Amino acid sequence: MKFWIILTTALVFVSCSKNRPEISITPIELETPSLMRGLYMVDKDIAWASGTDGIVRKTINGKDWVSYQDTSFQDLDFRDIHAFNKDEAIIMSSGNGCKMYKTNDGSKSWQLVYENNTEGVFFDGMDFWDDKNGIAFSDPIDNELFIITTKDGGNSWQKLESISIPKTLKGEAGFAASGTGIICVGDSMVFIGTGGGAISRVFKSTNRGKTWVATNTKMRAGEASGIYSMLFVSKHRGVLVGGNYLDSTSIKGNCVVTINGGQTWVDVQTPPQGYKSCVADNGNGVLIATGRTGIDVSFDNGYNWKHILDDAYYSCVLNGNIGWLSGKNKMTKIIIH
Repeated sequence: MKFWIILTTALVFVSCSKNRPEISITPIELETPSLMRGLYMVDKDIAWASGTDGIVRKTINGKDWVSYQDTSFQDLDFRDIHAFNKDEAIIMSSGNGCKMYKTNDGSKSWQLVYENNTEGVFFDGMDFWDDKNGIAFSDPIDNELFIITTKDGGNSWQKLESISIPKTLKGEAGFAASGTGIICVGDSMVFIGTGGGAISRVFKSTNRGKTWVATNTKMRAGEASGIYSMLFVSKHRGVLVGGNYLDSTSIKGNCVVTINGGQTWVDVQTPPQGYKSCVADNGNGVLIATGRTGIDVSFDNGYNWKHILDDAYYSCVLNGNIGWLSGKNKMTKIIIH
C-alpha cells in the first residue's frame, strides 16, 4: 500500500452572465497519474475518487487529497465508488468480470465483498437508497440486465431475481463512463439508463427491483450512443445526458428531461456542447455536465445549457454549491458562488 498527499494549485473563475452565479474552478496537482471515473461526495468536506491502476483518493477537509494505491489492484479499473463517511467506502471494478471491495478503516485495508467472472459480465455502476440497501448493474446476460443488491451496506451482494424485467434489445447495454447510469431515488425507486441498441431506454423500478418497466427516450441510439449519466432532482423531475463518445462534438440526442418521473422524456431547449459522460446538481436548479468537450452549466434544471470551459472531465459531483470534477490524471474543485 502506497499513499501520497495531493495539494491544490491554480484557481480559475468563470463568469457565466449577468445575474448568474460565478463558478470557480481549482485544479489540483496529481503526483500519481490515473484515469479517475469513480467520484462521490459524502458532504462538503469528505469526498472519494477511484480509477485505474488500483488508485483510490480521499479528502476529509475539502482541499487536500490523500492517494492510496494497493499493488494487488493495479490491473483493476475502479469506475465507481460509493462512500458512507470518511472511513467506509465501496469500490467497483469494470471490465471483463467484476470485483468489489469495501474499506472500514479509511482505505488502509480493503476486503473483497463481491466477485463475478461470468463471461459477458461488465458492471456499469452502483447506487444506494440508504446506508444499508444498494444496487448495482452489469451489461446484459442472456438478454437481461444483470443486477445485484445488498442489504448490509455492501458487505455482501446477491443476484436480484426480479419478478419482471424487460428483455434488452440487440446491442443494448449500460455505460461505465462515470458510474452514474444508475440512480436510486427516495426509499425504493431506481432508474437505469441504457444505449447501444436501436432505442436508448430507461429502466425503472419502484420496489427496489422486484418489477421493472422500460421507457423509450429521444436520446441518441446505436453503437457508442445512449444514456451515459442521469440524475433526479425529485421523484418527478429528471435529466439524462450522453450522446455518442465517438462523435463527441455532436449535440444530437445528448440531453433530455422528464417532469413525470420518467414516463416521458422531452428534448431540452438548448443542449450542452457535445457528448457528456456525467451530470450533477446542487439541489437548487443549477446543474453541471462534463465530458470530452468540456464543462457545461444549466441554471434551470437542465432545459438550457451554457458551455463554460473546454477542459475534459469524466465525472462530476456536487454537494450544495461545492463539488469536484475528475478526469485523466486530474481532479478539480468547483464552487458555485
